[in-house]
This record gives sequence, C-alpha cells and structure tokens, in this order.
Amino acid sequence: MIEKDNDKMRKISIVMERFWLALAIASLAVVVYFFLVDGVNRVTLQYLVFPALAGLMYGFRATFRRRHEKRNDPR
Repeated sequence: MIEKDNDKMRKISIVMERFWLALAIASLAVVVYFFLVDGVNRVTLQYLVFPALAGLMYGFRATFRRRHEKRNDPR
C-alpha cells in the first residue's frame, strides 16, 4: 500500500516538474518574441520575472522529488 502511494506521488511529482519546465520554456519564448517585436526596454525586461519564477518552481520540484526518492530508497 505504501509503495503504491509512493509510486503515485512520484508520478505526480514528475508531471508537475514537466509542467513547470514547459511553462518556463513557453514563457521565455514569449518574452523573446516581445524583445524582438518591441525591443529590449524597461517594460519588456519585467516580463523575465515569469520564466524565472517558473524555472525556480521547476528546480524546487525536481530537488524535492530527488530528496524524497533518496529518502525512500529501499536499499
């Protein structure tokens, strides 16, 4: 039962990691598009906050999952 819960939690963590990574990449692509269209200025530089936050969330989720897997390793 516990192993089944751990497997489910691992799958959910991987899905959430991929979500944040995809969001970071997509938002970075949008920011680059804004840079190309509007030029690099004060307003467009502020948009870099979104891919940065998504990247931080990806890193947080990946680190949390790895620590959880290491702690629950049956070896």
